[in-house]
Amino acid sequence: MAKNFKTLVRMRKWALDEKQRELGEMLGVLGNLEAEKAALEQAIIAEQKIAAENPELAGFAYGGFANAVIAEREAITKMIAAQEEKIDTFRDVVADAFKELKTAEIAERNRADAERAEEEKKEQDELDEIGTRSATRDDGLI
Repeated sequence: MAKNFKTLVRMRKWALDEKQRELGEMLGVLGNLEAEKAALEQAIIAEQKIAAENPELAGFAYGGFANAVIAEREAITKMIAAQEEKIDTFRDVVADAFKELKTAEIAERNRADAERAEEEKKEQDELDEIGTRSATRDDGLI
C-alpha cells in the first residue's frame, strides 16, 4: 500500500509539472504577442517620423500604412485578450493539479504516520510484556 501512495504522489507531481510547463508556454505566447504589439508601435513612430520629413511622398503611402497598422493592432489586442483569458482559465487547472498533489502528499504522510504509530505500539506492547514477565519473576510468582 505504501508503494501505491508514493506512485500516486509521483504521478500527481508529474501532472502538475506538465500543467506548469503548459502554462509557461502560454505565457510565452502572450509575451510574444505583447512584443509584436510593441514592435508595431515602434514601426508607427518610425513611419510617422519619415512621413513628417517628406510629406509629399509619404502622403500617399502613409494613409494605407496607418490603416493596416490600426487593423493589425486591433487583431493583436484581441489575440492578447484571448490569450490572457485562456491563461486565467488554465491557472485554475494548475491550481486543481496542485491541490491533487497536496492531497496525495497528505494521504501519504498520514499513512506513514499511522504505520509508524502502529510499529511504536507493537514495540511498547512487547516492552510491557517483557516488563510484566520480569516483574512476576521478581515477585516470586513464577
